[in-house]
Amino acid sequence: MDVVINHEQELFVVSAGKGYSTLGFEHVFKQLKQLVARLNLSIQIREDEKGTIGQYADFQRAINEAAKANLKETWFNLDTPVKVRRILEQYRKSGKAIRLFYGDVERGEDWLEENDVVGKIGRSSGTFKIPILLQNGEAWGVSILDHAIVRLMDVADRKVLWEHPKYQAPQLQIVAKRVGEDPYSVFVDGGPHASFRTLAKAAQWVAFMAGECMEAPQ
Repeated sequence: MDVVINHEQELFVVSAGKGYSTLGFEHVFKQLKQLVARLNLSIQIREDEKGTIGQYADFQRAINEAAKANLKETWFNLDTPVKVRRILEQYRKSGKAIRLFYGDVERGEDWLEENDVVGKIGRSSGTFKIPILLQNGEAWGVSILDHAIVRLMDVADRKVLWEHPKYQAPQLQIVAKRVGEDPYSVFVDGGPHASFRTLAKAAQWVAFMAGECMEAPQ
């Protein structure tokens, strides 16, 4: 097993052909915990073994067992709320478009992510069929950070489907302040965050971030 443990960054560094891949201690621990419960494996999971070669070996064994089991369900992050899982599955099956809002799940703060947040729900292939976001007309997509979702909206009617209990909508303000060649800025919680060539684009961006429209300015 060609694995190096980086204790400082809490990573398993795995040789992958001519390069390397990394897996965080916490990711391995939680995935292992989830797999043991789902597959009823006779593997003991101990918090004090996090970041050890032994736990990484157990993780690899669990992955092999998952491949044999041919799991059919969508594989969500262990920390993803049940309500969020149900909504994502509902929209995957219906084919309806959805808007994702990512943020800090401890404080409920919106990250104001504007890319890869509107589309339809699909699933990846492979052993773990994770949820992915599909753009209109596309058969491929990007993985969804389902554990970091703080708000969900229906695209068609802009209905809020779910919000984090502590969800905090950011305070957005358009200011006539030049940044480079852009004469308009949007301040978030009192500080500059984005700049735009026109007032209309600044207003559209604010509306998009608030979920009042579903198209980001180009």
